[in-house]
Amino acid sequence: MNDHLGIFDQGPPPDDEDVDVEALRHVLNRESDARRPTSRPSRRHEARERQQAEKRRRRRRRRHTVVAVLVLALLGAGLYAGFRIWRHDADVHPDFSGAGDSEVVVRVQSSDSLDDIAQTLVDNQVIADAQTFVDLTRGDAELAALQPGYYRVRQHASSAAAADALVDKDNRVGRVDLIPGHQLADITARSTTGASTTIPGYITQITEAACVPVNGKSDCFTTDELWKVAENTLPSALGVVDWAESDIEKAPDRSRRLEGMILPGTYDVPPNSGPTEALKAVVSASSALWNSSEIVADAKQVGKTPYQVAVIASIVQREAVTADMPKVARVIYNRLARGMPLQMDSTVNYALDQAQISTSAADRKNPSPYNTYMHRGLPPTPISSPGKAALDAAVNPAEGGWLYFVAVDLKGNSCFSITDAEHAACVALARKNGVFG
Repeated sequence: MNDHLGIFDQGPPPDDEDVDVEALRHVLNRESDARRPTSRPSRRHEARERQQAEKRRRRRRRRHTVVAVLVLALLGAGLYAGFRIWRHDADVHPDFSGAGDSEVVVRVQSSDSLDDIAQTLVDNQVIADAQTFVDLTRGDAELAALQPGYYRVRQHASSAAAADALVDKDNRVGRVDLIPGHQLADITARSTTGASTTIPGYITQITEAACVPVNGKSDCFTTDELWKVAENTLPSALGVVDWAESDIEKAPDRSRRLEGMILPGTYDVPPNSGPTEALKAVVSASSALWNSSEIVADAKQVGKTPYQVAVIASIVQREAVTADMPKVARVIYNRLARGMPLQMDSTVNYALDQAQISTSAADRKNPSPYNTYMHRGLPPTPISSPGKAALDAAVNPAEGGWLYFVAVDLKGNSCFSITDAEHAACVALARKNGVFG
């Protein structure tokens, strides 16, 4: 029995060739393998590949995110640093240094707040920044008490230097203090010993107040120029109180027509202004005081016009010390009611531009319309600037029947009487005390 099967059982091989069966089998197997189709990857392998790819994508995304966060962080840090620098620069306000250079006059109004004052200083180039000044001076008691008026300060000054200049009393300019009992013109005051002193009138004081040197120069008008304005300018153009205009126009002496219309007080005269502007500033401010008073209503209560009350008060001011004013006012009303001449030495002195306790016989012969020894009734205008006490006395006279009074001591205290005999006794006391000879 033959042990070989298949192709290897085809009979004996040729005699001239030996066949290597193992080699042949190897070749055949290789060809068979080459003809066999390639197998596909398993699904598990594909899933694993997809997972690995997704992991790679996630790693890339994380790297990109980290980079973006770092970039944003750096940008944020840069923006914050820039903001801090900008904020620091914004919070640091500019300011000049030192006491300043050129002088300038600034005005503080009655309604000005600290912010208003700061802005005025900026507008006049005194300081560099309003907020710097406000921050520096907020809570400063001296600056809070600053009065309205004109102040001479220096431009291009530090906020501290500007504040110091404002509260320095020597830097307030254009200020004039008008005292009760004074008049428009200068007067000569004579004592019982014969010594004389010149007392400046309101015209002189206003002229001086308006003359303010700035940087070593000043633009001043003269008293003569101011007198011309007082004599010739329409009362309404100067701001005179309206109830006095017609009486002012009737004044026999134009140089005295504004007498008594300027009330005592402190006034601000625009520095280096013209005479009209300077006088108007004072007259109009005084008119505001008149209008804020009750003189119109009070005058009706005593049966007089406001102007007549002003005249009476001006006499009371010149004739009496404060304690005696209501009694002196009563004497004036009593004498007017009886048709008696007032016979007031103060009116005689006014016509002569002098001030003394008594008058001479020659003085009392002066034909001036202000001489109440010669003319009955009130003088044509006030004879002085009446203060509040005198005005109060003129509308609230004391009750009494006095017709006479005379100063009985050098302090000005008076003795009041009703009869001629009582008056003679008072005069004797005055002579004894050396009031007059």
